Amino acid sequence: MQILLSSNKEVIREYIKENSIIGFIPTASELDDDRWYMENDKEDFSKMNYNVITIDISKESKAEIIEKFNNIDSIFIAGGNSFYLLQQLKIKNVLKELIDFANNKIYVGSSAGSCIACPSIDYVEKLDDKSEAPLLDNFKAMNLVDFYILPHYKSKEKYTKLADDIEKEYSNYKFIKLSNQQAVVVENINDYKIVETE
Repeated sequence: MQILLSSNKEVIREYIKENSIIGFIPTASELDDDRWYMENDKEDFSKMNYNVITIDISKESKAEIIEKFNNIDSIFIAGGNSFYLLQQLKIKNVLKELIDFANNKIYVGSSAGSCIACPSIDYVEKLDDKSEAPLLDNFKAMNLVDFYILPHYKSKEKYTKLADDIEKEYSNYKFIKLSNQQAVVVENINDYKIVETE
């Protein structure tokens, strides 16, 4: 198990070797009119000398998705709407397989991809539009870690305020607030550290 949770992609440079095969999941950004942030991530991976295989959860069959899981070294889940991402993973019934992958290989979550690694995404409602996932009947997520990620902290004033408000509202949750220059590296559920990225 190696889990990298961040607000961006920069953490991967140190932990994933060049020429590795990365499964790139863009699904969380699917409903956005402008997906520049996702396209930039994908383009940058190629510039970093990674072999990128796109895994489109909403458009591919379960069999196709699992076959790709079996032929990659790591998975990167790009940002977007956490509720929509979780809904699509549950509709395709591949959440268990994604959890199994994370427990055995390398899982990298950026923003929404980090949030779904937590026990639940119920706390994300102030950050993402829940109405974009009308078929999602519960917010139970991957439960790879025992804390909750608040991404983009201090990147903009609105994200900082929202994160602080969420932390107050969900006072029984253990939160980790990540700036765009930070990531959490998890070796196992009880062993993690916060690192600075570029």
